[in-house]
Amino acid sequence: MIPLPNGHTRLYGIIGNPVTHSFSPSMQSAAFAEMQVDALYLPFEIAPNDLPNLLKSMRVLGVKGFNVTVPYKEKILPFLDQLTPTALALGSVNTVLYQAGKWIGHSTDGLGFVRSLEEKGWPLKGRRVLLVGSGGSAKAIAFALAEAGIGALDIINRTQPKAEGLVAQINQSYPGLARLNFDKQAYSLLVNTTSAGMDGIQSPIELHLLDQFEQVADIIYNPVQTPLLKTAKGLGLDCINGLGMLLHQGTLAFEYWTGKKAPIDTMRRTLNAHLERS
Repeated sequence: MIPLPNGHTRLYGIIGNPVTHSFSPSMQSAAFAEMQVDALYLPFEIAPNDLPNLLKSMRVLGVKGFNVTVPYKEKILPFLDQLTPTALALGSVNTVLYQAGKWIGHSTDGLGFVRSLEEKGWPLKGRRVLLVGSGGSAKAIAFALAEAGIGALDIINRTQPKAEGLVAQINQSYPGLARLNFDKQAYSLLVNTTSAGMDGIQSPIELHLLDQFEQVADIIYNPVQTPLLKTAKGLGLDCINGLGMLLHQGTLAFEYWTGKKAPIDTMRRTLNAHLERS
C-alpha cells in the first residue's frame, strides 16, 4: 500500500478532451500501488484554448509526466521542449516526461498496438493492411506496422490531405509500402484508428464491406464492442478492441516515467475490472 499523498508524492495524469471515458487513471494508479511508487494519476480535461498555457500550469503544480489522448497528440508538439527520436519521426506524442527542467515528448502507441496483436497471436509479416485514419494514433500504428514487416498499407481518411501526408511520410522511410487507396479487394487486416464507433452508432467504413477482411482491430476500448467489431464478429472474423493497446502502451509509459518494470498482470486485472463496472 502506498502512503497517503504527502510532500513527496509525484503527480502524473492524462490530458485530452474528453477524458471521462479513460481507463488510464485506474490502470496507472494500480501500477503505482503495486510497485510502491508514491504517486497520483489524475485525468485533466483540457479546453483547446488552454493548451498554450498547459505546461506552465503543469510545471507550477509539480506534475512529473502525463499521457496525451485525442485531440492533442499532435497539437501539443509546439509546446514541448524536446522529443524522443520515435516521437520526432512520428510527429505525435502520447507520453510526456518532465526531466531536468524539460518537457520531453515520447510515443508508446505504435509499439503498444503491435504488442497487443502479437499477444493475440496475429502474424504481421507480409500482410496487407487497410488503416482508417491519419491522426496521431494512426501515424504511430502505421510506422510500427511497417517496422513489423507488413507487406502493404492502404490508408483512407475523411480529410484526404492528411492521409496524403501520412502516405508520403511512410513511403519516405519505407518506399512503396503505403498508398492512399481502398480497392475493395481482400485485405488481411483492417485497423480503425478513428473515434467512429465511440458513440456506439458510427462505423469507420461501410459495414457490408467487412467480409473482405480476415481480422479487424479497433483501437476504441470503451465501448468494448463498437458497431464495427459487432458486425465483424457476426461474420466470423477474428477481432480485437483497443484494450490490449491501452495496456501495452500504458506499461511502456509507466516504465518511461519510473524506470521500473511495469506490473502488467496487475494493470491487466485492473483494466478488466474497470471494464466490468463500466
